[in-house]
Amino acid sequence: MKQALITGASSGIGYATAKILHQRGWQVSGVARGFDRHDASFMQCHTLDLSDTKNLPAALQSMEMALPDCLVLNAGRGLFGGLEQMSYQQIEELISLNLVSQLFVVKHFLAKFKKHGGKDIVLVGSEAALQGAKQGSVYAASKFALRGFAQSLRADCANSDVRVMLINPGPTSTEFFDVLHFEPQPGADFSLDAKQVGAAIAHAIELPRNTVQEEIVLQPMKRAFQSKPSR
Repeated sequence: MKQALITGASSGIGYATAKILHQRGWQVSGVARGFDRHDASFMQCHTLDLSDTKNLPAALQSMEMALPDCLVLNAGRGLFGGLEQMSYQQIEELISLNLVSQLFVVKHFLAKFKKHGGKDIVLVGSEAALQGAKQGSVYAASKFALRGFAQSLRADCANSDVRVMLINPGPTSTEFFDVLHFEPQPGADFSLDAKQVGAAIAHAIELPRNTVQEEIVLQPMKRAFQSKPSR
């Protein structure tokens, strides 16, 4: 039975991907800060704060699990606004979670992945990796860097039978927007469903080994956002 390790697996795209892979016969391990949002009984749960990069290497070392066949690195969050409005701590925390933690998790597994071959690494980026936007400077910086990481890592792994894939979803109807001051307009035309993104990930990793879907960009048919009422 193939095994997948998914970060940010407690909700949103990570949870949807975990459920889809489980339904397709994969054994799934999930990493998140907590698993109280949805039923996680179908996966092996590892409670871990990936943004705590100082202690992350040791935490990864202590995880008890077999070497996975696939990593889906989905953990991340949004933070939007003018750079001058953000604290130094907010900037550091966003970059730590959205970028540094991804590098640390890949580093933890990469040598063994290259040694054994037949492995996949899927990085969940964003449309913000393709085009910067107003009030998105720090978030876009983290996602542009993740895209560059994926491209370079792909070249490093090309002769080791380790596929590296990047998926860049547009607006997706998940908890991502719960803490933001804006959200997509209501309706299926204005946002993706997390299951659609999860299905795209599952399709990419189940392609024949001689094929790699290097980068996937998913967008809803229409694009419009609305501000949330002030609390």
